[in-house]
Amino acid sequence: MEKYSDSQSDVPVIPKQAKKFFEANRNVLVIEDDKIMGQMVAEILDDAGFEVTTATNGSIAFEKLQERPTDFVVLDILLPEMNGFEIYTKLQENPQTSNIPVLIITAWADERHLERASQLGIRHFLAKPFTEDELLYEILSLLRDSSQTEE
Repeated sequence: MEKYSDSQSDVPVIPKQAKKFFEANRNVLVIEDDKIMGQMVAEILDDAGFEVTTATNGSIAFEKLQERPTDFVVLDILLPEMNGFEIYTKLQENPQTSNIPVLIITAWADERHLERASQLGIRHFLAKPFTEDELLYEILSLLRDSSQTEE
């Protein structure tokens, strides 16, 4: 993702094809317990124009989901209390949250975790570390796929 610099900061240049998906899906919940990673993801998404809410564990995440509408979730696997797969399963079991698209981000991108994600029906999985471009591209792919499912 190219950047242009203004006098205050570097701002991502969002491709035209992504803009309509990003604008229609503004509210994101980032569930990440690593403070630095969570802050980095939140800043990237904020710079791209998303309204970002963060949670460091499943309990907080489910509270935030009740407080504010969420268009999609960025979810780590290795979390305290319940892991990302357990959170994903709970989201799928609840009719109010089962249609929320989820992007899994994790340092645990080994065959066992990819297999588990696939068994649960998770199609969008991003291995850490990743670049800003990779994150935004995967979010575009997530939102595009989710809009096609709704049609």
